[in-house]
Amino acid sequence: MAVNVSRFHELFRYQSRAPVPDLLEDMEVLSQLDARAEGQRRALAWSGWFTALPGGVMAAVTYGVWAGTVERDEITEAGAQLLKVTGVVGGSLLVVGLLLFLWRYTLKPRDLDNRRYGLAQALLRRLEMDLAPNAPVRLKLDLRPPDVLDKRVRQDMVGWWNTDFFVDPWFMLETRLADGAFVRIRMVERLQKRERSKTSASGKTKTKTRRKGFAQLSVSVRVKPKRYPGLERLKVRATAATRLPRKVELERVRVASGRLLLRARLSDEWVARAEREPGAKDDASRTATMMLLSIYQVLGYTRRRAKLQAARGRRKSV
Repeated sequence: MAVNVSRFHELFRYQSRAPVPDLLEDMEVLSQLDARAEGQRRALAWSGWFTALPGGVMAAVTYGVWAGTVERDEITEAGAQLLKVTGVVGGSLLVVGLLLFLWRYTLKPRDLDNRRYGLAQALLRRLEMDLAPNAPVRLKLDLRPPDVLDKRVRQDMVGWWNTDFFVDPWFMLETRLADGAFVRIRMVERLQKRERSKTSASGKTKTKTRRKGFAQLSVSVRVKPKRYPGLERLKVRATAATRLPRKVELERVRVASGRLLLRARLSDEWVARAEREPGAKDDASRTATMMLLSIYQVLGYTRRRAKLQAARGRRKSV
């Protein structure tokens, strides 16, 4: 499907159910929109500085000269006219520069977090080889910042800090693989914005702010219980079989009949890379891939054990 650009710039959310090639085309459109916004904001910043700074200097110098000459009554009519023109030009440049900075600020929501659509691109490309031709994939992205007001869940005190808590379930991908397993990948970012003010003995008030957070990445697989009997008793084995990148923490393992879920905790500075790079910090795309492979290792063990038990049962019956 084609992205409705005007609607996207109102909501900054994306949702679609389509084959991987169509979704990748949409992600490329989002990438181009983001690149355009970044270029516009960069150009507006340069233009703002090149107009506001000279304009401010001209206006300040004009005012200083005018104030000094008026006090000494030394200004001529021609000088007054020149100061007037210079002041108008400087003031106009200053106003234009400030308007350019204001325009740049209004474009801030369009400057997307590259990691978000980048993670979708990386995972779609990796899953494509395990999907049936034209298999539909459901993808939901919330590309707004994690600290928008409607993502705030509560306000509280943490020590001496006034703290806003934000929960941002921004990523969800669902599909059925070629072997019939239903896969769901979700990512939730949790953020705390802390603030406190302190008044010194001199009466000055200083305000300090802090941000801290982390991301939770979960991968779950749903299969037919008859094909994988006894899966619900393998939580210990699933935990031991899980392999994750260095520094990524396994936070939860949930096993039930026909279901297996892994949840990992990543730094808020996670990255999303299509290719493995040495030293990459908390690569979310690689983490999701390793979690899915770990799940399939457990499913494979369950399947082999079931076949072995069935073979033993047939031998005993003979």
